[in-house]
Amino acid sequence: MDILKQLEAILFLANEELDIANLCRFFNISKGDMLDVLKQLKEVKKDTGINICIEGEKVYMASNPAYGKIVYEFFNPESKPKKLSKAALETLSIIAYRQPITKAEIEGIRGVGADGVLHSLEDKKLVRVCGKLDSIGRPNLYEITENFLKYMGIERVEELPNYEEVKSGFGKIEDK
Repeated sequence: MDILKQLEAILFLANEELDIANLCRFFNISKGDMLDVLKQLKEVKKDTGINICIEGEKVYMASNPAYGKIVYEFFNPESKPKKLSKAALETLSIIAYRQPITKAEIEGIRGVGADGVLHSLEDKKLVRVCGKLDSIGRPNLYEITENFLKYMGIERVEELPNYEEVKSGFGKIEDK
């Protein structure tokens, strides 16, 4: 029987990292030969939905990152809110461009309270508390999450429109 197919079946059912040394003992082959076989299996699988990951002395099977978005959406159908309110979008924009930011700073920019909106955005896992400001009252600092990036269809916050311009201060709201 073909060792590639045997290894593939073992990795699939393992559902965890396997020690390469244990595979060598089981198949009674040297580490060099095992690494060659694993690299060959990795090459065979590279353009499929499955990747073979070799990290140090461990090997495991994982989904191909190229299909990460669809896999995430399938297993997390509630991950993408269907529609966000105007208040939620405003608050998300402020947090994304000015993070980390406190609730008071958000309210200062929006001119209205942000308790309910922040709570809703946290429930939807679009924002999170990332720390505390070192000042009186130690207010929470908020930042956007990976879910926000996925919702926006981007990989990094720097991909937001005019991010650098807004981040550097051109987008600050000034009194007129």
